[in-house]
Amino acid sequence: MNLKIFLSTVPMISFIIFGLLYITNQNVDAFDDYGIRFIAYLDPYQIISEEYMDHDLDSHGIVYLSIDPFFGELSFEVFFEGMSYLEGDDVEIVQIHLGIPGQNGPTVLSFCNEKTGVGHCREGPGLSVEGILTENDLEGPLKGSSFSELIRLIESGESYVYVQSRDHPEGEIRGQIFY
Repeated sequence: MNLKIFLSTVPMISFIIFGLLYITNQNVDAFDDYGIRFIAYLDPYQIISEEYMDHDLDSHGIVYLSIDPFFGELSFEVFFEGMSYLEGDDVEIVQIHLGIPGQNGPTVLSFCNEKTGVGHCREGPGLSVEGILTENDLEGPLKGSSFSELIRLIESGESYVYVQSRDHPEGEIRGQIFY
């Protein structure tokens, strides 16, 4: 009887071990049916600016990104809190920049830039902006690249979301992108 139990459990344990080895060897953990998902938590404490020290800001936000490398599309949703039209905090720019924490870097993708007429940065209370961009929208050092390069930079911690408002042209909130 013990031999039968032993022989029936060996294949099951082998299946589990090989399955775990396969799962742990996957490169991207954030991949699902909707693409590769990333997130950024935005707050004023990550802004790199001399002028920022003079501000007492309570604004914050969150950004959800989903990149589909097969179709070359990036969908995004950006939510803000603590930024009000009445107080003059109209959002003017939401972009992805290259840079590690504590370092400013160049723009590589604009979700909206009301100064240049690219998109609209306010679509209603709470939800600020959402949309879909393609690899043709990449700019700066990633112009002509694919989202695979952007994914590599996100995974290595070298990209962040930057939000600029009318009252804070040096930037109001920012957050590193991760998954």
